[in-house]
Amino acid sequence: MKMIGAVGRVLSGLANARGIWLPQRRLVPSAQVAVVKHDPAWASAFASEAEGLQKAIRNGLCFIDHVGSTAVVGLPGKPVIDLLVTLPDWSGAGAVSRALQDNGYRIEQQMRGASPRHFMTRHDPSGGPSFNLHLVPAGSEWGLRMLAFRDALLADKSLVRQYAALKRELAERHPEDLDAYTRGKATFVGSVVLQIEGAFSTTRLLTHQRAELDRAQQLQVAVVLVQLLMAGVAASSVFSGDGEVLLSLAVLGFGLALVWFETGRRSGRHRTAGNQARRAVLLASGLGQTISPEQRLRIFDGFAVSIRGRDPVREEDYFSSRSRPSQKRAAELIEESAYWTRDLQKTSAGVVGAMLALLASALCIVAWRGVVDLTGEAQINVARVMTAALVFLLSADVLGAFLGHRQAARAIDEILHRIETTTARGHPDADVLLLMSDYNAAVESAPVVLPLVYRARRRALAQRWRSYLAAKAS
Repeated sequence: MKMIGAVGRVLSGLANARGIWLPQRRLVPSAQVAVVKHDPAWASAFASEAEGLQKAIRNGLCFIDHVGSTAVVGLPGKPVIDLLVTLPDWSGAGAVSRALQDNGYRIEQQMRGASPRHFMTRHDPSGGPSFNLHLVPAGSEWGLRMLAFRDALLADKSLVRQYAALKRELAERHPEDLDAYTRGKATFVGSVVLQIEGAFSTTRLLTHQRAELDRAQQLQVAVVLVQLLMAGVAASSVFSGDGEVLLSLAVLGFGLALVWFETGRRSGRHRTAGNQARRAVLLASGLGQTISPEQRLRIFDGFAVSIRGRDPVREEDYFSSRSRPSQKRAAELIEESAYWTRDLQKTSAGVVGAMLALLASALCIVAWRGVVDLTGEAQINVARVMTAALVFLLSADVLGAFLGHRQAARAIDEILHRIETTTARGHPDADVLLLMSDYNAAVESAPVVLPLVYRARRRALAQRWRSYLAAKAS
């Protein structure tokens, strides 16, 4: 943190240029900094002051929020309570400001223009609590970001600990310079606000997409393993005539069936969330369409896998296209995605086909040995085991997965051919939208790509795609 002062000054300038809220600093450059332990009495002092201000502001409706460090339980800070006063009707700001001055507040700063706000203070000479008051209109980005930073602290204890440690260090380094203390916090506050504003970004959508689809894949593998265990339980039952053992196997089979059902349900949920993210990415990154905050909120509410600690999937790393958002870029994103998906589906079909051939050969060998070498009860047991194996193959739908992978690869290959035609025609709007719809339908109806297939094919596909782009540009 030795560089935090210099970095803070830079970020403060950039953030103020963008209108990002940073902690309000006093106009007096040098003042004593006193960071004290959080006082539970701050909440009651705010409530009492807010009640008095509601009575003082009689000319119009206002909303008063407790913001700043004193609003967060457990967070140390200066013993100055920050109030955010929001006016739905800014035309009455002058009258409200005069009412506040009559109530003991002094105007420290007034900002006009597109983002108006007033900063006022009140100090009790008798030793009572001091107050900073931020007067803003409804919808003010300044006010919204103050609330966002407060809510981020309230929701994350680790963030509170980081901020508390930073405040203590800055107070020790700048015990008599409030201006330097405030600048030092700018880096932390600015990074939190920017992270909040980027919560619905394309990068986060891509990261969530990858996380959800990875979890869906893992759960789908678990589904097949549970089905294999169920088949093993069924096969084991043919070798026992003991009633208690058979009952225990039946209970175990029933329990596995419940696990199979729940695991499959969760896999479908994660896959649906990942597919929704992919559609949103194609619209936002490809066509440059603005998805409403309401729709983005619903999309993100559907994500069930935390991406904390996960490397972000940046748009620039995920897609090769550098075209501006347009029908052309959307077609390029679909082309790149389809190229990778086709290969992964085709490879998965080959792996599943090899598994089917191996299982079929094993069953044939077992059947032949059962007919030739075994007699009586042994043949019956072999037939029961084979029946259990066939039940597993049917329940796990291995043949269906094989056909599904092949069909998906062919459908996506057809989409790649259609992209060539669409490109030659100058990317008509209807053609691109139809391609996007058909690609999404093909991917969503396809079986989950087998584990390790992506890792095994990633380098070869990336190299081949880069060669293709180089040839295309030459």
